[in-house]
Amino acid sequence: MYLKINNTDFSHLVSGLKVGFETLVSDNSGRNAAGDTVVDVINEKAKVYVTLRHTTSSEMRSFLAAIEDYVVEVSFLNPKNNSLTTITAYTGTPEPEYYTIQPGNVIYKPMSLNFIEL
Repeated sequence: MYLKINNTDFSHLVSGLKVGFETLVSDNSGRNAAGDTVVDVINEKAKVYVTLRHTTSSEMRSFLAAIEDYVVEVSFLNPKNNSLTTITAYTGTPEPEYYTIQPGNVIYKPMSLNFIEL
């Protein structure tokens, strides 16, 4: 897997990565008076679904710091052309969940987060 956020490589934390492509249509799309479907495609945007593996407290802090600005640059391997692509995206809501909490040893459960292209 390949994932960079603002030029910081987080690939080592990724256990799953999926890319969706949202087709955006204009308000004029839909059924016309004849009952035919009319679609006016105006753009396509990527949505990157990321799942992190179990992480340590320092790894989670680093990842959360990287997405703190809400709008970030995300680089990933684009399945459409098998090349690295960088998009400007906003993030979904991070929801870190503790797996274990012991003195000096905090581990987080795997966490999923989306990056939606602006």
